[in-house]
Amino acid sequence: MKELLEEGALDPEKLFDEKKFNTIIVGKEGIVKKEAGPAGEIAVLLSQTSTREEKDEALKELKEKKATDLLIQAIKKAKTPEDAAILLAACWETGLDFSKHYAFFAETIAAGYYASALEAYTVLETTDSAVDEPELKKSLELLNAVKKKNNLVSDAIALITQKLHTT
Repeated sequence: MKELLEEGALDPEKLFDEKKFNTIIVGKEGIVKKEAGPAGEIAVLLSQTSTREEKDEALKELKEKKATDLLIQAIKKAKTPEDAAILLAACWETGLDFSKHYAFFAETIAAGYYASALEAYTVLETTDSAVDEPELKKSLELLNAVKKKNNLVSDAIALITQKLHTT
């Protein structure tokens, strides 16, 4: 560590080497320069200053990199419910296969924050891949445990019950 702090030990120009680092520079205007990398794409999605075109490109990059696990981790670590809702929307907007995380989305619906629940429901609804029966049963169990069922929870229960009967 001491070597890194010595003068001249760290060349800032090397931090912009695309082959070695993913760099995001955030200034007063938001993201000024973004280098390649899924974490940078997440930052673009969450930035209030990103344009629709930048966000569409970020979604495209996440899809190409098959960043399902990264998106799930980002949702779990989201600082605000609004950020979580944006990232949940990115899940269905990318069209990636989240069938292995089906129960996670059911749990999000059960948690009750409406914007997140709505986006999570959309992921469940748009999942075209086959979902394993144990994952469907776990999802159903999570939703049935909700004491105050709202329309979204009831719709999710009906959707999962239908999927269980077709597997």
